[in-house]
Amino acid sequence: MRRQMSSRARVFSQMGFSKHPYKVLTRPSEQVEKSIYTVLTLDRWGSLNHMGYKMASLRPVHGKLALKFLNWFIKQPGLEFTHIILMYGITTHILVRARMYDYVKSILGHLSELGVGPNFLFDALMDTYPLCSSNPCVFDIFIRVYVRKGALEDALEIFHLMSCRGFKPSVYTCNMLLAAMGRRQQQNAVWLFVKEMLAKRICPNVGTFNILLRVVCAQGKVERANCLLAKMVESGYKPDVVTYNTLLNWYCKKGRYKTALELIDCMNAKGVEADVCTYNMFIDDLCRKNRSAKGYVVMRKMRKRSIVPNHITYNTLINGFVKEGKIDTAMKILNEMLKLNLSPNCITFNALIDGQCRAGNLKEAQEMLTEMETRGLQPNEVSYGALLNGFCKHGIMGSARDILKKMKSRGLSINQIPYTMLLEGICRTTESLGEVVPLLEDMFEKGICLDVVAYSVLLNGFCKAGMLITAMEVLCRMYRFGVFPNDVVYSTLIYNFCKQQDVLKAMRVYAMMHKTGHSPDVFICNSLISSLCTGGRVREAEDFMRHMHKIGLVPDSVAFHSVIDCYGNVGEGLKALSWFDKMANLGRQPSVYTYASLLKGICRGGNLTEALGLFNRLRGICCATDVVVVYNSLLAEICKLGHFHMALILIDEMVQNNVLPDSHTYTSLLAGLCGNNKLVAAILLLERALSRGDPSSNRVMYTCIVDGLFKSGLPKIAGYFFDEMIRKGLSPDTVALNVVMDGYSKHGQMDKVSSFFSTMREPSLTTYNILLRGYSRQKNISECSKLYQSLREKGFTPDKVTSHYMILGLCESKLLDIGVKFMIKMILGGIVADKFTFNMIIRKYCERGEMKKALGLLTLMTTLGVSPDGDTYNSIFKGLKRTLDFQNSHRLLHIMIEEGFAPIDRQYCNLITSMCKVGDVKGAFKLKDEMELIGISSSRTIAEGAIIRGLVRRGKMEEAMLVLECMLRMHLLPTVATFTTVMHGLCKSGNLCEALKLKTTMELHGAKPDVIAYNVLITGLCAGGDIDDAYHLYEELKERGMCPTITTFTVLLNAFCSAGNDHLAKGESLLNDLQERGLADELHSNTQALCERLTIMKEKLNALRKKKKKRR
Repeated sequence: MRRQMSSRARVFSQMGFSKHPYKVLTRPSEQVEKSIYTVLTLDRWGSLNHMGYKMASLRPVHGKLALKFLNWFIKQPGLEFTHIILMYGITTHILVRARMYDYVKSILGHLSELGVGPNFLFDALMDTYPLCSSNPCVFDIFIRVYVRKGALEDALEIFHLMSCRGFKPSVYTCNMLLAAMGRRQQQNAVWLFVKEMLAKRICPNVGTFNILLRVVCAQGKVERANCLLAKMVESGYKPDVVTYNTLLNWYCKKGRYKTALELIDCMNAKGVEADVCTYNMFIDDLCRKNRSAKGYVVMRKMRKRSIVPNHITYNTLINGFVKEGKIDTAMKILNEMLKLNLSPNCITFNALIDGQCRAGNLKEAQEMLTEMETRGLQPNEVSYGALLNGFCKHGIMGSARDILKKMKSRGLSINQIPYTMLLEGICRTTESLGEVVPLLEDMFEKGICLDVVAYSVLLNGFCKAGMLITAMEVLCRMYRFGVFPNDVVYSTLIYNFCKQQDVLKAMRVYAMMHKTGHSPDVFICNSLISSLCTGGRVREAEDFMRHMHKIGLVPDSVAFHSVIDCYGNVGEGLKALSWFDKMANLGRQPSVYTYASLLKGICRGGNLTEALGLFNRLRGICCATDVVVVYNSLLAEICKLGHFHMALILIDEMVQNNVLPDSHTYTSLLAGLCGNNKLVAAILLLERALSRGDPSSNRVMYTCIVDGLFKSGLPKIAGYFFDEMIRKGLSPDTVALNVVMDGYSKHGQMDKVSSFFSTMREPSLTTYNILLRGYSRQKNISECSKLYQSLREKGFTPDKVTSHYMILGLCESKLLDIGVKFMIKMILGGIVADKFTFNMIIRKYCERGEMKKALGLLTLMTTLGVSPDGDTYNSIFKGLKRTLDFQNSHRLLHIMIEEGFAPIDRQYCNLITSMCKVGDVKGAFKLKDEMELIGISSSRTIAEGAIIRGLVRRGKMEEAMLVLECMLRMHLLPTVATFTTVMHGLCKSGNLCEALKLKTTMELHGAKPDVIAYNVLITGLCAGGDIDDAYHLYEELKERGMCPTITTFTVLLNAFCSAGNDHLAKGESLLNDLQERGLADELHSNTQALCERLTIMKEKLNALRKKKKKRR
């Protein structure tokens, strides 16, 4: 650093600043005392090389000369950037010594704007600091320049560089840094900086504490602010008015007005007088929060303490009462103001004129304008604008135009605002839209261009009149003239598109709105949610609700009802209840329709008990159960579940509460009776209901009974009632015909379905979907293709159901690859297949072992935002395991965990067993450890048992026995199935003694062998010729109360028949047992008959076993 400073000094010497070395300049005593003022005045800069210097006090004249020299110096050719910066540094120090601080700020600000870094500039100031015997305040100014510039990080860097060089900033500079951190809400950084100040022995002042109070209050920690105030007083600092006003401001923001008043009392007690500004701040906050009456009380208290209110006090109160719609009170405040000899000004009258216009008192507003002029006050644009707005909003366009003419005659500046008011008044009625063009021409003649507000008024007017094409033309005109839409324009378009149920266009406008940084309001978001739910896009509506919360908007009751109703319709009771809870937590009041939708969703979700509990609570809510819709909602679901006794009780309650059943009530009962196979009761009820309904409702009830009969498997009776409906003059509508076609389709009678279809005048997309489902299940892909082509020609847009049944037909016709291509084509056309379609294709591929294609579909599924479910992963897991792809099987289990689908024990165990079976024992053990680590199994015995079974199937009995012994030593009890598998392996390898020992070990550890275990041992013993031991186990099996199976009897009979006459007595006992089981006829006494009987019984049981295997 010393070498660098010396080199820089030599540079300045060569440039004519000094012929002496750096050390001479640092010793003023050795300098020659000569005046250089004359030389400088005459611009004889070259003479400076031949003169000596001394450091003396500097005055502004010296600073001006230094600036003059600087301006000359920087114009010299061949200068390096470093030389210029050093010269700026010297000049800065001279200006500081000359107390020309504004010039110092200007130079430092100029250098920072040129991109000179704070480090480099600080080094330059430090290098030149001793040359000029400068003042440390130069660094304070340096920091303040960066703070004012907003470069807080650079200012803090300079602060730390000062500390490293032994300089200490002033407390005022530190306060500026603290205030800047507070404005950025860097609370933690503020407290760390205060600690650093104290560590550097920079003593805080009252201003420091005021900043800290403001920071603490900004965090909402008013109590902590009180503690800080107490600490301030304890430390010997006297709070000033700013201190108390800071606390007072935050008390007001928190609504703690009583505490604020107590603080004012505390101020007076401490000798700090609250002035009119303090009270005005208090009153202004109250008025802003629509508590103007409380503000008036504070003013009364203010006057009692001999603090005279001023114009600001009264204007604040008048404006507050006007905003609250209390114009009469505002007028009383004006009279009180006049009594105190306080003359109202333009602000006062403007507020009162606006208030009178808002209240519809246009005559009084004109009188206020006249009084204003009488008092010598000249009405301005605000005064006339308030009156003009009032006339326009009340449709008095003649008077509005007179006001505009008066403004022109007074020479007032007329901009877009008055014209926009006139446009709004014209657009209020459809009939007056023709006046828009002349008004626009008048604006253009005067050079007044429409702004975004004026355009939004025009858009709103045309949209209200249903002229959306014209509205879009206005939007295009906006873009042409460089006026970009604002929130109002976007909201107007979104609302009107939603009104026309064109939710796609509305969402596109919303996406554009959000992309351009505009914020929607709750009304617009709720309109979109309602439209999405109406179109059946409940998932999208739910996502949009979450999106609303993310952007800080809270939906109202209408939006919640839309989502709850949609979920209620699809049976998502838990989600409906979840949204209802959110609705209640947000304080939104549900309507009777919301309750009905909620009851419907809860019931359809299988939670009838909870629904009844909710209904009981509704009885205690006023008007909640006074309408039939709530009863019908619960009644429909109760009937579907077959609780007709409960339904009758509910209907009886309806009648007692003067809520009369309607056609929907009877329809619900009919649907429930048919769905629960109570068809006789449904038919009897139909006759009674028909006498009370109108033709429309009667058609609905007939349709309901026909649908119920079809679903009950009675197509002939359903056809009879359908014919009866026609005979009674009730022409079937599309819904009724769809019900009949759907019923015949499910029963495979596609000829009748085709016949009804040919008679339909206006088939719907549902009609085509019914036909597609029927033909796809019959694998008639030819008819499916014809139907698909037909519906496209009719102008129908295929939906997810259409796509699903077309793909089903292709898959059932063994055209799986074509089905996938069809699905991709539908996706490219904007129709995303649902998870059921994906699961169907994935399952087919997995069954065929084409795992690459199945995994590709899984990737496509997730890319499209269709969430795989447990069935998806289970199909793929089975396919991977079937193809012995253990690596991908293992990877899939991890994916399942990441996606929130916890694999079950069986999946891990199957994989472990399969890995052991193919010899990957090491991998199986790793998988077992992983299984325990992630907590898939509650016990290690399941994983260990899977390894043992795999080893046994691999034929590695020694390893299996070793694992089993380890389990027992670790007090892990294997399952009976594990013991049985090992015993089977031992018997298969001829180790019957070990197998029997294992049975004993099993029993010693508390595991009781089951029938399968006994069968394994009996089979092994019989195969080894130990028939007596096998029979002994058979007897033991019976003694333990277990029932022998066909396998037990078959194995023993085979053994007895093979052994000849040596075991006839045991064979006879076995036949007795078979007779008790009803599997054998009466026994014969002679030996020959017994042998034949055993043989016949053996053959019979063997045939029975084969038959069971075929069924499996």
